[in-house]
Amino acid sequence: MARSRTEAPPPRRRYAKRLLPADRREQLLDTALKIVATAGFTEVTIAAVAEHGGVTRPVVYDSFGNRDELLAALIERETSRMRAAVGRALLAEPESGTETREVLLAALTRFLCDVRTMPDTWRLVYFPIDGVPPLLRDHIRKARNEFRLPLRNLLGDWLAECPAAEQVDLDVFVEIVQGCLQTLARRVLDDPEHFAPRRIIAAIELLLGDSP
Repeated sequence: MARSRTEAPPPRRRYAKRLLPADRREQLLDTALKIVATAGFTEVTIAAVAEHGGVTRPVVYDSFGNRDELLAALIERETSRMRAAVGRALLAEPESGTETREVLLAALTRFLCDVRTMPDTWRLVYFPIDGVPPLLRDHIRKARNEFRLPLRNLLGDWLAECPAAEQVDLDVFVEIVQGCLQTLARRVLDDPEHFAPRRIIAAIELLLGDSP
């Protein structure tokens, strides 16, 4: 049946914008991360990533052979981002003459700012997410172990400058600080306006008191 002259033509099918393979891969991983953050790992499927990413399933399969490969790539990317963030916080070279107290505060500020700018990434660590794969737990455990030593060194330097801290067990102190960091990160993710990094740092400065 012929279409009348006044009848509107059918809408054209929308096609995904052409991207370089590496860019398309990153876009699909971003889409998968959003699904994880809102619905959990169990909801990440090739079909769901295609739908939410505005592409067809063959486009997703061009980048990832299957769901397991996609999730493995996502976990690898996000744990690499976490390592980079912790590295920026703990391994940055301080300026000559900077007091250890100021180095600690600067490290904490960098860490909390990274948490705030990458909330979906850090939710993988600090909040229970449905269907967390064992691979993610393994990556997170390894990342924590990698950066326990620089954190221990930094805290050890600070304790060495505090005459009143002679009886403090460094390993116990590291455990306490790590627990505090996890709590603060959760607060930043839960209520980023009320628990803005600058407000947290102002409170911690008061707790630390004056430099020894």
